[in-house]
Amino acid sequence: MKTAIANIGTVLSGDWRAPYASGDAILMETGKIVEVGSLASDAIARCDVVIDAAGATAIPGLIDSQVHNTFGNYTPRQKTVGFLEIYVHGGVTSAISASEVQVTGITRARHIREAQSIRQALIAAGLLAATVSARKETSLL
Repeated sequence: MKTAIANIGTVLSGDWRAPYASGDAILMETGKIVEVGSLASDAIARCDVVIDAAGATAIPGLIDSQVHNTFGNYTPRQKTVGFLEIYVHGGVTSAISASEVQVTGITRARHIREAQSIRQALIAAGLLAATVSARKETSLL
């Protein structure tokens, strides 16, 4: 599926050395950006979806640099399920997590071992990303 966002007022690149991208359109295929710039009218006409940005500014997704997710997409401290999906609506598309299991009140060694076992089970089930280092960037999209 091809999607075009046309009539963009300003395109920010996310690169501090060249913060603005030239052009007024973004072309995506299957959810991935394939072109930023000025699109020919026939390229826009071939798209399945065309969004008129009406002069709005396009920016790269934001990064939350300190996320303490617990069990996949659940965080008991905030009593929230689905908080990562909520981030996307606010423009956050990436999160950096220490990838530690944080469960309020677990302090004893036995409970810590149990939490680590739960974490390993979530990793094995593909619900939680395993990390190689202490911190890892995880894309939400």
